[in-house]
Amino acid sequence: MPTPSKGDRTRVSTRVPKAVAKELERRRIEAGASSESQFLADLLAAWTGHKELVVELDQEVLQLTA
Repeated sequence: MPTPSKGDRTRVSTRVPKAVAKELERRRIEAGASSESQFLADLLAAWTGHKELVVELDQEVLQLTA
């Protein structure tokens, strides 16, 4: 069965230090996100003020500070 569309999206890619990647993976698993891509998309949506676009993460646990 095909996966439902998550809307109009574009690719963003970057390289991060291994220690950062390891911590992101730990936090993704802890948050219960289905994939690294969705986890990062949700974090970035919340961080940029688009909480309505967060798909999987519980918005109450997103404590994003600069």
